[in-house]
Amino acid sequence: MGGPGFHAWYTVVVFGIIILVILWAYRPKNKDRFDSIAKSVVEDDKSDSRSTKEHGQKQESKNNE
Repeated sequence: MGGPGFHAWYTVVVFGIIILVILWAYRPKNKDRFDSIAKSVVEDDKSDSRSTKEHGQKQESKNNE
């Protein structure tokens, strides 16, 4: 099987996989898991920015001495 027939089937298979991934991602069953992952990323960013600010303040005080 080669040529246009292969390309047509390949296109249909890839399109089907993309549709399945989209359906899986938007399943209500996955909402809680995705929400918790999203919140953990935001919480990590907040804690990183706090530690960076604290480190920056300590560094400034050392430079002032």
